[in-house]
Amino acid sequence: MKYLQIICFILVSLTLDAQIKQQFPCNIELNTAFPANLRGSDYTDLPGLVGIEFFNTEYVIGDIYLEDGHVAYDERIRYNGRIDGLLLLTPRSGDEIVLDKYFIRAFSCKSVKDTSTIYFSKIKVLKEYSSDTIDIYGQVLYQNKLSLYAFRRYTYKEDVNENVNGELIAHSKYGPSFIYYFKLPNNKTIGFTTLKKRNLYTLFPDNKDTMKQLLREHHQRRFKKENDLVKITALLNSLY
Repeated sequence: MKYLQIICFILVSLTLDAQIKQQFPCNIELNTAFPANLRGSDYTDLPGLVGIEFFNTEYVIGDIYLEDGHVAYDERIRYNGRIDGLLLLTPRSGDEIVLDKYFIRAFSCKSVKDTSTIYFSKIKVLKEYSSDTIDIYGQVLYQNKLSLYAFRRYTYKEDVNENVNGELIAHSKYGPSFIYYFKLPNNKTIGFTTLKKRNLYTLFPDNKDTMKQLLREHHQRRFKKENDLVKITALLNSLY
């Protein structure tokens, strides 16, 4: 009787786990049984592209959080910073799908460097050289009243010529051109590209003196790496 109870408990546990995992069952082919609120299109590589365009070169296991509250667990995904798109690798055919950003709230994946989990969230920012706003995927570096995101974009750098059978073939080279965004308590975002204190003071002119005092008190003199920016963001939370 005791063994029968153990077996029943295991079966119930497996059933519950399967139900949770299948809340949003997108481990299927596009245009067959894909749920209506997860849409995408075939991804086509840019011919002749060299350099970097992916945050993760290889597909990694991750979760996709949808605007309607559902979650697609344990999907093979990777982020493309050239198109600011989340790619899904379908399990049966191996097709690459660019998922429709409109239906996605956030996604997470395991880091290839360590055991940590990396989170990306969709945020609304001002489009460069424009007063219009756009939605982008920002890597969550710090979240509080004042939050910090990194837009891991990859942009065109130059054409690189390659000698192929005596003929020069031009390839487009892409590389990192990251933008950092502060998200204020009123959901307004402020973008910047250079890790310099004087630029930081320009973003918060009304709090310049207070910021200087905070940084001195906490001996935060360095401002060269992302980790420094994360520490400074944590200090700035006390201003809100």
